[in-house]
Amino acid sequence: MKFIKTIHDRNLTLPAMLIFGYMFVPMIFSQVPANMQNDITYAIPDFEEEATSPLIKTESFGKGGPIDALIWGTEDTSLDQKVQAEPDPVEITRLNKLNYSNARFPVFPADVSSDFGWREPPCDVCSSDHHGVDFIPGAGADVVAILDGMVVQAGINGGFGNWVVIEHLVPSVEVDGEFERWKSLYAHLEDGSIPKNVGIGSIVTKGQLIGLVGNTGVSTGDHLHFEIIIDDIPQDPMPLLATYSRIEILRDGTERFIRYE
Repeated sequence: MKFIKTIHDRNLTLPAMLIFGYMFVPMIFSQVPANMQNDITYAIPDFEEEATSPLIKTESFGKGGPIDALIWGTEDTSLDQKVQAEPDPVEITRLNKLNYSNARFPVFPADVSSDFGWREPPCDVCSSDHHGVDFIPGAGADVVAILDGMVVQAGINGGFGNWVVIEHLVPSVEVDGEFERWKSLYAHLEDGSIPKNVGIGSIVTKGQLIGLVGNTGVSTGDHLHFEIIIDDIPQDPMPLLATYSRIEILRDGTERFIRYE
């Protein structure tokens, strides 16, 4: 009663009635008579329909709602797409710039059975510090000079068997007008295969036949033991002979060397 008297004393009757009507009248009229409840159709949103929001995709319903989407954005699948888009590794050939003398391989095909450097000795008296490369093109395959030059050794030499050594003058890539003194060594040649015009002091040309692949001297099978010696120091022949290098381009863009060709 005190509350009602206060409203009346302060002339608040009209505002109080408006507030009462705003709050309670909709509640009274929103009650549905029992005899009409069966005639009402409820609209249930179909969440299977494709979402039309530019920010929220269909699959985002139930994962935070539109507020989360506005704040955090939708799920980012770009990383998976980038991983799937990475190319498979590929092999390429690239010009070998280390062959500055324009030398050629002494045999074809230039398949290698033993590389330059330290190795497990293939026999009891074989070397572990391999100063050359062993090529296996097959018994009786042609052996040719890698460059123009002069023969300085030809004949039989102990463990090398039948051999030929050729000296070459190669223009220096470091000092204009100067030359490097190369020697190329061809060993284990087939008996009787060194031509008569290939003797000490003979001038040979690049690609000229100097013997055939054999199994003479200390050898475990038909092959050509080949060396390049520059200023009396043995060098790995492969980068000095090959025209190309074969490279594998990996998924991350890095490169892996495969072999010289």
